[in-house]
Amino acid sequence: MAKKKASRGGAREGAGRPQENPEGRTVTLAASVPEGLVGELKAHAATQGWSVSRAVTEAIRAMLSRKKR
Repeated sequence: MAKKKASRGGAREGAGRPQENPEGRTVTLAASVPEGLVGELKAHAATQGWSVSRAVTEAIRAMLSRKKR
């Protein structure tokens, strides 16, 4: 008797959850920050409609772009 060819399973192109960040995967970063700054950061994130993670990311980007000048 001939073996049946597998017709299921395996990776498929385009399958899975779409990537949210066009820059690739994100990494969890732990940092100690003064309480006052955390409050200001959360308030700024809320006014922009951002998550705290996005607010931190944008702050880092701004700092690094100033450094390059």
